[in-house]
Formats: sequence, C-alpha cells, structure tokens
Amino acid sequence: MTPDTLSLKLSRFMHITWLNKLLMLGLLSYIVIFCIYCLVNYPLQDLHKNTYGLATEFINLVIIVTVFWVVQCSQLAKKAYIFVSLGLILWIMGITAQLLGDVVILPYWISLYLDSFCRTIGITITAYGLFKTISFMQKMHNRLAQEFIVDDLTQVYNRRCFYKEVKNATAVLYTIIIIDIDHFKLINDDFGHDMGDKILKEFAQKINALFENENIFARIGGEEFAGYFPSSNTDEIVQFSEDILNVARTINIKDERFVSVSIGIAKNTQCEPFDSVIKRADQALYKAKNSGRDRFEIAQ
Repeated sequence: MTPDTLSLKLSRFMHITWLNKLLMLGLLSYIVIFCIYCLVNYPLQDLHKNTYGLATEFINLVIIVTVFWVVQCSQLAKKAYIFVSLGLILWIMGITAQLLGDVVILPYWISLYLDSFCRTIGITITAYGLFKTISFMQKMHNRLAQEFIVDDLTQVYNRRCFYKEVKNATAVLYTIIIIDIDHFKLINDDFGHDMGDKILKEFAQKINALFENENIFARIGGEEFAGYFPSSNTDEIVQFSEDILNVARTINIKDERFVSVSIGIAKNTQCEPFDSVIKRADQALYKAKNSGRDRFEIAQ
C-alpha cells in the first residue's frame, strides 16, 4: 500500500454512506414505533415506583444510540462494521424493551426475547465487533509505522529513518557513504520508469544484503542511497566500497548494459556534527562523478 492509498483510506473514516443513513433511520423508526405500540396496547405501571430505573435505562439508551451513531460515521473494516452495528442494534432493542418495561406492563415474551435475549446477544456481538475494530486499527497502525521507516518501493530504510538512527547511534567514530546510480535518468528515458523501478529494487536488495550487524543502509532520495558504519577503518571501508561497485556491475539493465554507481565516503572527526559528515560525503560523491563515475572517493 502506497502512502497516497493509505491517506485515501484514512480520509474516508468520517464518511456517511447511504447504508449508514438507512440503518440509523430504521433504528430510530423502530424505537418510535415500538414505544407507541407498547404505550397504546399495554397498561401503565406506577411511574413513581420506577423513576430511578426509568431514568437509568433512558440514559443507557441515549448512550448506546450515540455510540451507534458514531459507528455509522466511521469507516471501519467491513467485518468490524457489520458486527458492531448488528450488536448495537440488538443491544438497543433490548434496552428499549427494558425501558418500556418500567413504563408499561409488558407481556412475558417481550421481556424474555426483546429485553434479556436481545440485550445479551447484542452485547456479545458488539464485544466481538470491537475486537475486530481493534484488530483493524492495529493493522493500520502497523502499516503507518512501517511506512514511517521503510521506503515503499525498495523496502529498505528511508531517509527519515536513516537520519534518526545515525543521529541516535553511539559510535564515537563512524563512516558515512553515499551511493548514486550513474546515469539513472537515461535508464528511465531509454527503457521506461518500470525498468527504473526494477533496477532500484534489485540494487537495494543486493546492496542491503551486504550490510550486517550495526551497519545501516537506506534510500535517501531518487536513485541515491546511503550507508552508515560504526567504524572508521579505512581498509574495511575501501574493501566494502569495492564490493558495492562489483555487485552493482552484476545488475543487467538490458542487452548487456549493466549498472554502475558512484560513491562518496566521509569519516567523522571527534565532535563533528552528522550534518557536516553527510555534506562531506556528498561532496566526495560529486568528485567521484566528475572523475568518471563507477568509482569511489574519500573525503579529506
């Protein structure tokens, strides 16, 4: 799911459909018609003896009807919506019967089926519907959390996550490398954006496999990627950069045309801010590009 798709789904959370309106109208009609029917056909009770119970049941009815209205105004997952709505309808039918039982003398079958049975079944179904609702919200939360840290196309860390993780890292000395796919615009122009996306995904997957332990790899924009190493050992960094260059050369674009990359490397100095290190790595990257590409440069 892309961020735009997810945003579209979230934007529908307060959209009332014709079905929601029909259910609300039907429920209110039932309450009015049932109350009129009972008041007309059954004898009144002594309201002075049932004032407290009548007030309590009326408040309960108002609360549950309000909850039902809120549910109709919320775009839940289909199963969650069905179970919660059905459960609340039965629950409201039970409370309505119980409320009228404090006003008039109802037949035993109404007290049994509409009061006790409907209310008990309604509460049970509503509870299950709420469970489905919580599960739905948890899935949405997980998707949002995933999209917050992972690039949607390549499935590696994104720029936001990379900057956050590096700034929170505890290594005193570390190295930043920036990798840029050479002539990526030409790949899109010559073979189309679908091929460009395929190259990005394959490249990210293969390079990400090289990163281990506390190393971090991320896509920081377009065809540009970045890596973090909690070390400043020059020999290790040089060998790793050579590995990246060699792996990139194995990615076949089309007709024996292979990928190449340019790499900029910067090792931090003590007390140097991260923004300064990333800037020096970026400058080394441009030096590698201006020097012929398919190579790496280490910032001095």
